[in-house]
Amino acid sequence: MSLNFVAIDFETANFDRGSVCAVGLTKVVDGLVVSTQSWFVYPPTGLDFTNTYLHGIAAGHVAEAPSWQETLERMARVADGDPLVAYSPFDKGVYNAANRLSDIPPPDLTFFDALAVVRHHCQLPSHRLPLVVEHFGLPDFNHHEAGADSLACALITLRVAEERGCETVEALWATLPTRSSSPANRSRVYKKKADLPQPSLVADPDHPLFGEIVCFSGDLDSYTRSEAQELVASFGATVSGSVTKKTTLVVMGGFDPATLRPGATLSTKIQKAQVLAGGGQPVEIVTEQTFLEILAH
Repeated sequence: MSLNFVAIDFETANFDRGSVCAVGLTKVVDGLVVSTQSWFVYPPTGLDFTNTYLHGIAAGHVAEAPSWQETLERMARVADGDPLVAYSPFDKGVYNAANRLSDIPPPDLTFFDALAVVRHHCQLPSHRLPLVVEHFGLPDFNHHEAGADSLACALITLRVAEERGCETVEALWATLPTRSSSPANRSRVYKKKADLPQPSLVADPDHPLFGEIVCFSGDLDSYTRSEAQELVASFGATVSGSVTKKTTLVVMGGFDPATLRPGATLSTKIQKAQVLAGGGQPVEIVTEQTFLEILAH
């Protein structure tokens, strides 16, 4: 079996997608796991930590850790030309954001999104990593430890490849429905209210998006506007084209940490959401990173 890839997982220090603070890599050669390794990374954003509650990593763990450039070089050596497989678009977004922050020409690494394959292969109420591990009867793991998450991603990918009879990464992802990536087809499309996707009638009521009324502001890196709207509707959320007195969640694309600083210029939707929140409406404004984490719940 010539199934060769490296499963990858990033952990981040804070809400900034470029704040990578740990990486895990699991190497798969000929369909067999041959190694798993992980290490701390000195975040390109510095030592501002807000996600310690999630993964247990704090500033003291990374103060003497390798830089992002050193991490890129090590990742490239481990990959050695093989593609990277991550369990959601979140990790590719972290990679791109860290490269932009560090102003480093990235190595030639190819990413595949395992979550897309799992969603296509498994009709589950939720595709959160621990639940998919449980679904396939794989070993329990320490979720949000980068090495453990990368190993779980690798084992899931191998199981799906086996069940679909695919002997290469390329063959496995070729089973997905085609999606155009041309700029013309990925441009934002505005829809009338009647044309917006409707909440799924078979969605999991325990998913955090179920019953939410979601509005998108700005462009996402991970999905087109239409794709993101279809996704939240599949989880039982109502899609709104504008912020109203019923909106409960606003997803802010194109986020930069400076966006929320005093005096910064915000989109009309974000401004309206802030006014409504200030008036007592339970509306939450989240970044793309947080949105991706909600999707994978």
